[in-house]
Amino acid sequence: MEQFEFASFIAPKIRFHQPERNLPGRKLRCTTIEDRLTIRFARAYRNQAHLLHYGTGKNKVICARQIAVNGFGIADLVAISFKSEKVGRDISSIEKNNKIYKPTIRAFEIKVSDWRKGMMQAYRYKYYANTSILVLPSDRCSAAIPFFETFRKIRVGLWGFNDRTGRIHNYYTPQPTAAKEAKYYRRVLGIFANLPRSQRPLENS
Repeated sequence: MEQFEFASFIAPKIRFHQPERNLPGRKLRCTTIEDRLTIRFARAYRNQAHLLHYGTGKNKVICARQIAVNGFGIADLVAISFKSEKVGRDISSIEKNNKIYKPTIRAFEIKVSDWRKGMMQAYRYKYYANTSILVLPSDRCSAAIPFFETFRKIRVGLWGFNDRTGRIHNYYTPQPTAAKEAKYYRRVLGIFANLPRSQRPLENS
């Protein structure tokens, strides 16, 4: 089986004028905990992506944290996957030739509590992402699982993450579909393509 390659280990945090405020009233302490959980999740995702997305031909993944798209909030983690042999070493080619390479954008909302709020935030990411997934600590999933059909109906994924063991549990992952707004899909690709050179691991690998 071909192993996934991860272009980013820690997953750089993209800086925007508005800090990590997806919706009003987000508490600093909660944000700090979620930041730490996001980093740990990114590391676990790197190691388990080939299992979580079994059968896909896209074996290269680039991750970044705190991707902001005006009107649709700030995703805790965004991953772009593609076939590395096609793209080569130039990240900008992903954006310029996205219709050929067809990169998949996955947006993750990591929540330590209030799964309902997290689900709605994740739903908004569908405007630019091919797949949107809510990630909860494993011991918090029991509150959301009874509403599994709601997740299926709005096509928002539900994953559990055990911070202690690093295991990711895939409860539901919708198949990638076209983003609701193509211009925002391209905008996210542009954000990745314009990362500072020091954060362009494809060109540094």
